[in-house]
Amino acid sequence: MARLQPLWTPDDAVETTDPIAIAAFLRERDIVFERWPLPDRVRELAAKARLDDTDKAALLAAFAAELAKKSADAGYGSADVVAIRPDLPGVDDALAKFDRVHFHDDDEVRAIVGGHGVFGFFGDDGRQFLLTVEAGDYISVPAGVWHWFYCGEDKRITALRLFRDTSGWVPRYRDTARGVAQGPK
Repeated sequence: MARLQPLWTPDDAVETTDPIAIAAFLRERDIVFERWPLPDRVRELAAKARLDDTDKAALLAAFAAELAKKSADAGYGSADVVAIRPDLPGVDDALAKFDRVHFHDDDEVRAIVGGHGVFGFFGDDGRQFLLTVEAGDYISVPAGVWHWFYCGEDKRITALRLFRDTSGWVPRYRDTARGVAQGPK
């Protein structure tokens, strides 16, 4: 179950696991959040220790209609599957690229089909919030939104990703050493 956790404490900032409230909160920030039902076969595939190309193709096929609609609506040209596992060579270095505050020149779109992770965000007003995502959660973070991502301690997550152009997912980091943001707000 997704969990939204604002990192400030005024009356309007409450932690919630209600998907409708989460979607509404994120929509105000131009972030799309949806819940997608997961067939048993998807759960079985996502739980595997390793996914081969046939498994990944089966996951994409299971969501072909949803992915085609999202692609048509937003101009995404390709989709793939990423399966992070704790014993993958170089997993810590790969994950370290995304746990620092950054943005992308393209939307970051993920449908989580297994495992869990946490997206952190900076709002336009500088306030921060966390969104824990897990199997069944779909999120689309618009280009230029400052965010970060980390896996849980178990380092297990499987996600479908959509791209307009894979080069648009190169992280552009906030220069925290000088306190200067490089790129959009």
